[in-house]
Amino acid sequence: MKLAMSNLVRSSLALAALTLAASLGQAADTTPSIAAALFDKPHIGELPVGTKLTYNFKRDGSEPKLLGPNFKDNIGLKVDEVTDDGTRTVSVQVFSGERGRDARTLAGLTGNPVLVFYLDRAVSNFALLAGGSTAYHKNRFRMAMGTKEGLVPTKFQYNGKTVDGYRLAIRPFTGDNRNVSKMKGYENAHFEVLMSDAVPGYFAEFTSSYSSPLEGSPSLTERIAIEGLGATTKAEAKLPGEKK
Repeated sequence: MKLAMSNLVRSSLALAALTLAASLGQAADTTPSIAAALFDKPHIGELPVGTKLTYNFKRDGSEPKLLGPNFKDNIGLKVDEVTDDGTRTVSVQVFSGERGRDARTLAGLTGNPVLVFYLDRAVSNFALLAGGSTAYHKNRFRMAMGTKEGLVPTKFQYNGKTVDGYRLAIRPFTGDNRNVSKMKGYENAHFEVLMSDAVPGYFAEFTSSYSSPLEGSPSLTERIAIEGLGATTKAEAKLPGEKK
């Protein structure tokens, strides 16, 4: 038996494999790209005027003196207006009391601004712990979001009902051998997003986790979860570099 197959045989086997996959309806054929799952949807495009969404925020760091205080608070979003073109005007209140930021009114939206808030915090927290350029951090996130790796279909509980959705789990900085020595051991920081069309505002949960094996290095986790979210299973989505 020859060790090398002819190009014709290779092509025939590849075509047969593709045909079989299509006939079986494998999940990989219908799973969107990360960018499509996160950005190519009108997250708030169907919400009526007066809709209020509340997200519970929790910050938990091992060294509050270095990283700032741990706390729990809320992020509120309210649909104030639906325009003729289908976009929304929303008001956003981030945190409360002395920690609260000035309420903002954002016009012309179809996307959920909590996603932007989460990504901004993910980048700033990584810079706080690992240092480096914000432009570099953002570019690593863009690269991680340019594939399907780390995105899987899932089910979870929302308001007492089981809903279908997707869980994303990414490590944007893992594998960057050129810059790993500058990251102070935080290159495996990972980020997860839980989303579903059955959840108003589309996004159900955002989490960020930062830790380093270097002695004396602080760890940090942050979580943003919509009110009504039930217990979720973290182990479903495969992080880049992990084995099932």
